[in-house]
Amino acid sequence: MSYEELPEVRYDEPRWKRMRGMREDCGIVPTLYFPAKAPDVAEREPEEEMRKKPHLAVILEDERNVNPNMIREWRSVRYHTYIKRTVNKKVEWLTEDSEKVIYHHDQYLLHCEGVRMKNRVEKLGLSGVFVMREDSFEQIRKRSYHLALRALENYGKPQPWCKMRPYSPGRILPAELRHYSPKRFIYTPPTTRVRMSTDISWSRCDDYTDFKIPLYTDRPYENWNNLNFPRNVCFDYTDNNIVDKVVEPELAKIVKLASEEGNHIKCPCKPRTDGGIANCFENPNCPCYKANIMLRKLNYVKNNEAVFNSFDKLEYNEDTPAYHNHGGFACSEICGCGGKCDNNALYTVDSKIFPMEIYRQSDLIGFRVRSTSYIPSGTPVMAFVGELVRDRFVEGEALDYSMQLTDMEEDPKYLLGLLAKEKVFPPSFLKQLKEIYKYDVFLDCLHQGNKSRFLMHSCIANLEAVRIYQKSFSPAHAKMILYSTKAIMPGELLTLNYGSGYVGLDKVGCQCKAFSCKNGAHAGVFSNLSVHELADCFTAFQMESIREYEANRERNNRKYARFDVDLHRKDNAPIIESKPLIHRSRANL
Repeated sequence: MSYEELPEVRYDEPRWKRMRGMREDCGIVPTLYFPAKAPDVAEREPEEEMRKKPHLAVILEDERNVNPNMIREWRSVRYHTYIKRTVNKKVEWLTEDSEKVIYHHDQYLLHCEGVRMKNRVEKLGLSGVFVMREDSFEQIRKRSYHLALRALENYGKPQPWCKMRPYSPGRILPAELRHYSPKRFIYTPPTTRVRMSTDISWSRCDDYTDFKIPLYTDRPYENWNNLNFPRNVCFDYTDNNIVDKVVEPELAKIVKLASEEGNHIKCPCKPRTDGGIANCFENPNCPCYKANIMLRKLNYVKNNEAVFNSFDKLEYNEDTPAYHNHGGFACSEICGCGGKCDNNALYTVDSKIFPMEIYRQSDLIGFRVRSTSYIPSGTPVMAFVGELVRDRFVEGEALDYSMQLTDMEEDPKYLLGLLAKEKVFPPSFLKQLKEIYKYDVFLDCLHQGNKSRFLMHSCIANLEAVRIYQKSFSPAHAKMILYSTKAIMPGELLTLNYGSGYVGLDKVGCQCKAFSCKNGAHAGVFSNLSVHELADCFTAFQMESIREYEANRERNNRKYARFDVDLHRKDNAPIIESKPLIHRSRANL
């Protein structure tokens, strides 16, 4: 069946809530769930599989990806061989590469990852502008109110933003809060692990050019010789969105039109010194900065001026979801600054500053992502990456791996209305943009994506999505960027709120185990608190997290500062001579 023959897919739920897993028969965590009886890609006819979902290797070989905002990817030489393989061959490849890790010391790992991150920031020349500063008490208090409003919204009791009241350390908090320690969200792996992949991103990792993203299984009954390798990790890793000109010719057409003069935005700004950071932000003569400030008008709260620049923390005091009420515009490589300026909110995302790992601890929840370094609040952490497809193509298993990028009801009314009012583009190009926004566009990461496809759900997530545009304002020019809503501690799980439309939550309940979880053991207590009382709980919780982080950092510095830190992450893996090998000749591809 071709794409043109697929039926239209529509839903009754509000579109901003359609984030993931809309099927009624999906599992508890669709991001990680793979049906045991799913049809094997390798068993299908190659031509049929190619028509159903283009393989990344074919897209790259035929130069079918017309994404206008591509970033350079430094991949291992084995990557191009790997992406040409079928799913069964990829399972064999990764199974062979799996190893048993012994004597894992997590505190030493977190110390080394922090040092490596600092060295990477210096190597990128960002030590003078990107500072790992911790939140002040005023910032913690403000973010506590933000989280409290999110919690009330999850409880079905949304409230508008209100004036903050002073925090009193002596104020009595609910007794049930003592059951929820910050250590509950810090994952400490066992000393013996099974490493399923040294680096799932296949990065080259030459001289701090990137971090490895290892993949582990920590299930106690699993070893390298009885490893059950799931099919859902056999995807093609990429940090670039896919805009396939064969699957989406309309998107390819708008990308080509946007490359014409007058249909895109770029600035002539130059850095003051060679290799320095250009001052585009707050420069009244910079067209990109003007577009960035223009997008503030999407927010109906007049005193809420969210700042999207390269290095300052993002702050907004909004009770509604930020996705359609906030947005930014960033400089790009076609600008005079080359995107190396202070008006590029994608700078830290593209630089891949923060190290992470992916692991699996239980059968119920599946794979999760944890940070192995400290991440300041209000920082762009990663991009949600996938293939841009219309909603009619998002069906079956792809529903569990998709995020909505554009909205056919909201965007024409507000975004395109703002562009028309400000006369940003010629009327002919605006007409083409209106045509492309007549349908919803999704990011499908079923077959190609990055580490964001493993993010877990949480009622009060520490990551939240916003859209950042570059060059122009078509769906192909938008990136879904995940910002940290709070300070994320080393070892903490990275989470994202899937939205109320996620069917898995209704069937088995949320598993985030936060004190503000709507399905938690004490939901009846916390759901009846006012926004001020909930904010007090979040403030106390964050203060305790920061105290524990500072104590651990001090202790680790005293204990491990005298040791040299390796250039890249390494594990203690014993040599096992009896491990079977798989022949990797070209005939087996």
